[in-house]
Amino acid sequence: MANENGTYILTEEEKDTLVEREAFDQGTKVAQIFSGIFFFGVAAWLTVSNGTKLAFVQRAALEKRLTVCCFLNTYVAFFSTFFNFFQLTAVDDAVLPEAGNFTLDLARPFEWIMTCPLMQLSLVLMGGAKLPEYRRYLMPGFSATILLLGTFGALFGDHFFAIKVVAFIVGCLLFAAMVYFNRLQIIEYSNGEEGLISGDSEFRKATLMLIATWSPFPMWYIISPEGLGLLDNVLIIQLGWAFLNIVAKFSFIFYIQRVKDMYCNRLKTKRELQPGKVGFGSGGGQRPGSCSPPGDMEYGGAMGAGYMTAQELELAEAEKKKAQLSAVVVETMTFLGMAQHT
Repeated sequence: MANENGTYILTEEEKDTLVEREAFDQGTKVAQIFSGIFFFGVAAWLTVSNGTKLAFVQRAALEKRLTVCCFLNTYVAFFSTFFNFFQLTAVDDAVLPEAGNFTLDLARPFEWIMTCPLMQLSLVLMGGAKLPEYRRYLMPGFSATILLLGTFGALFGDHFFAIKVVAFIVGCLLFAAMVYFNRLQIIEYSNGEEGLISGDSEFRKATLMLIATWSPFPMWYIISPEGLGLLDNVLIIQLGWAFLNIVAKFSFIFYIQRVKDMYCNRLKTKRELQPGKVGFGSGGGQRPGSCSPPGDMEYGGAMGAGYMTAQELELAEAEKKKAQLSAVVVETMTFLGMAQHT
């Protein structure tokens, strides 16, 4: 309905309809968020309850530790996928008025809070028993706290600039402390033979890769509207965040997977060679890893006779069974994280 000035005025019925629609939208949003939180809680509980205890994993053989690290990286990829699609919705939008009404997608910092601690945890598990057990909590705690400070500064520092500055400074100090402990872990893992500058171990390379790919994030944060607002081009800001995120996670995930594959291939080759070494050696054209007698023993005998005696056949069969049992024991002990006792 229009008044004398041509301005449209809502009727009481239209107002009630708008109020009901808004209440319906808010109720639906709250219900979805509430359900999502509870289902995530159940998923986390099931993972912890049915998964191997991290204290055991950290003391296990390298093969098992690398396998768990790859599982953690799988969670990193799934969380990143979910939260990146979630950014397409308007549910997580937070408008920053002081930053030119810049819309902050809260799903982005939530994604990092859910994934970056898992990447630090992967490093601790990869380091194994040489690292103190409290690092399983300290290192993920460092990354989660830094990200929470950044999110807090972006949201509440919009009205109180001092909050943003303090949050950024404290976050940088915590990042420096985290890097210090990452360096310390390299020294502990290598028994003092490696550091940030020198060394060639895969653990050191993974640590340096994580530090190098995480370092640009504070700088990009400070020039974005979430920080000092030195750059206000939304397209460049969003592309920058996406680029840094992809580089940091893809490089770490693919490197850990490569380390695991290379180690498992070496271990597989070693296991295949063990039965031949225990039972018959490598002569006679025997296939590596085979538990069957080589051709010259099976057919020619030790002295070149045309056949094997009953005693020689019995001895060969016993050696074959012994080799097979040895392989089973090695596999079982490795799975239990006790390969060092074989």
